[in-house]
Amino acid sequence: MFAGDWAWAPNDAGDLRVPVGFVGTLIDTWNGWAVFCCARDVAEAIVADQKDHRDRFRRHLAAEGIPEADLDRRVEESLGRMWFDGDVIVVDDTRVQDDPDAIDHIPPAFDDQYVVMGWCWTWIAVHPYDCDRIAGTIPDPPATANTPSGSSRRHQPGPEPT
Repeated sequence: MFAGDWAWAPNDAGDLRVPVGFVGTLIDTWNGWAVFCCARDVAEAIVADQKDHRDRFRRHLAAEGIPEADLDRRVEESLGRMWFDGDVIVVDDTRVQDDPDAIDHIPPAFDDQYVVMGWCWTWIAVHPYDCDRIAGTIPDPPATANTPSGSSRRHQPGPEPT
């Protein structure tokens, strides 16, 4: 389960919570941050979550009195846009980075899994119990294999536990 390090927010009781955790498989780390792959439905939830962040930020700016004419520009300069074009996620950070070439395309890879903003965003592993909502299906744990003696634990030479 993964979330952006920015995702933690206090709930009504003052406890820090993650509004949405994304189910995925850790495939790498980058500068200490998690890089994970996920199914299409989870990638869609990440794209939708980015749109929600942009919408919330726009409402926040409007509540602070930013003029209507400046709202879109301020949002575009702060948070990139994401959308699906067929099976490919398009990430447009041209305004955020002030670079006309700052457009990324994220196709499915790793057996049709997506690596959404891997090696770029600061993702962290989170516990499902810390999440208000979970995007994706948490897989069942692997079955434990029994040893030939029928026990799931072999006796190792050495002193007995005390």
